[in-house]
Amino acid sequence: MHTFLMTDIEGSTRLWVTKPELMRIALRKHDRILSETIIRHKGEVFKTAGDAFYAVFASPLNALLASCDIH
Repeated sequence: MHTFLMTDIEGSTRLWVTKPELMRIALRKHDRILSETIIRHKGEVFKTAGDAFYAVFASPLNALLASCDIH
């Protein structure tokens, strides 16, 4: 059994319209933080779409810990 994690930045469309350069910078940092955190908790990113990440974990506990760190 696998546990899935999905993330999304709330209000990102408005931020892309009003502050695109800041969003580019923030998204690079966001992607790095999420990738590192998911890997550290033994997860695997299987898809990204814009500012959304989709990851899978073999352990629900690892998914929970990654979620807490990301939050």
